Amino acid sequence: GNYQNMDKPAKTIWYFGIYLLVEGAFLMIAPSSVLAAIGIPEPESVWRIILGFVVAVLGYYYVRNAKENLVPFFGFTVQVRILQLVFFIWLYVFDRGGLSLVLFSFIEFAAGMWTWKTLRKAYEEPNP
Repeated sequence: GNYQNMDKPAKTIWYFGIYLLVEGAFLMIAPSSVLAAIGIPEPESVWRIILGFVVAVLGYYYVRNAKENLVPFFGFTVQVRILQLVFFIWLYVFDRGGLSLVLFSFIEFAAGMWTWKTLRKAYEEPNP
């Protein structure tokens, strides 16, 4: 499948995959820009590069699943993107992460809600 033939839910996953690929690249190449935005000091170790690679790999999975229109994957991503917001709020409440991290997670939460809305609209059964 190419982009023009994708269903709307697949496009939301594709867009989010591109976002993750860009975020992963920034974490590998210019981590200060991403980490400073969410209030995390830049680590001096290789872990930031590893994290960037993992985020980019996730982005690749999103893009490939969108192109293949693997609808069950789309629903799984909604669940995890909601859970991420809950997890980051938990980090904030227990003083393990800053408020900026919670605010940053709203990007993923909003993208998850967009996917959920398009899934419902595309696959809900019509009322007789």
